[in-house]
Amino acid sequence: MLFTLYKIIGSFAVPPGILVLLLFIASLLAFKRPRKVFLGCLLLLIALSFYLLSTPITSRIVLGKLENMVAPSLPADKAAIVVLGGGQRRTSDPDKAEVSPHTLMRLFGGIELALKFNWPILLCGGSYSQEVPEAMTMAKKVKELFPDLPIYEESQSRTTWENIKNASSILRSLELKHAVLVTHGYHMPRAHLIAQGLAPEINWHPFPVGKMADNAPLSIIDFLPGASSLHINSLALKEHVGIIAYRIKLFIER
Repeated sequence: MLFTLYKIIGSFAVPPGILVLLLFIASLLAFKRPRKVFLGCLLLLIALSFYLLSTPITSRIVLGKLENMVAPSLPADKAAIVVLGGGQRRTSDPDKAEVSPHTLMRLFGGIELALKFNWPILLCGGSYSQEVPEAMTMAKKVKELFPDLPIYEESQSRTTWENIKNASSILRSLELKHAVLVTHGYHMPRAHLIAQGLAPEINWHPFPVGKMADNAPLSIIDFLPGASSLHINSLALKEHVGIIAYRIKLFIER
């Protein structure tokens, strides 16, 4: 009981929980005389939306659906392992560049396959301004751990669409017909959809990593707001919107 109370107080004492609480209190005050019904309803709607976006129970729905949309598969023939970047510490100094935990998870998935099948790794990720390209930072990390692994770098892309477009050109130059696409489970549906659309002549085999939606029995924790849930739910919503936008793009281009 004390632990549950501790978790509840802790969740609503810091963002995003405290913001939800303040919005809820503000909505109640708006309903007092003189009543401002529209403002009260608006604040209540914002508080409820912010609360839902910040809870693990929402992650189970919006994130879990994405993570289970594409099943993993591996080719029987030789393939390249295409690892999509997931962020890094932005810097112009290569010695200070570090991959994000997101990217590290994807790298581990790609390295696992490379060691098991002796397939080359193609690392994808560019930069937005003058910082070190993400592919270069990823390659540095791989070489630190396994210096003998064959690595190719695609360091010009800034989006998933550009990742796939540029990677496809490299795969064609290597005369490889199979590619294993490595990215997070929530990102895989959109990435795989783009890959199949941009380079249908290549057999794309999805290899999702890093599931983040909880799979344990429901508890009070699933209904408490938290910064990590806000982050991953925002990522999930971005992917849902991205999939819809890409399907609309394909429909218009037909």
